[in-house]
Amino acid sequence: MDFAFKKENYILLIVGLAFIASGLILMIGGGAEDPSEFSAEIFNFQRLTLAPILLATGFIIELFAIMYKSKNA
Repeated sequence: MDFAFKKENYILLIVGLAFIASGLILMIGGGAEDPSEFSAEIFNFQRLTLAPILLATGFIIELFAIMYKSKNA
């Protein structure tokens, strides 16, 4: 019985999920202790630049993992 995905596909899927999870984790937090007080921590490099880049990279890896066909298949 042949499966649609090979071992390489699953490895790429896991790597893509790790990128997506790390991007989402980097986006959380940074709130103020007091809800009525403004916190500028939400506008840092980690949340505005790094996390979206990791998310986009993760989704691109996931797309590639789904479309990838092994040479020996």
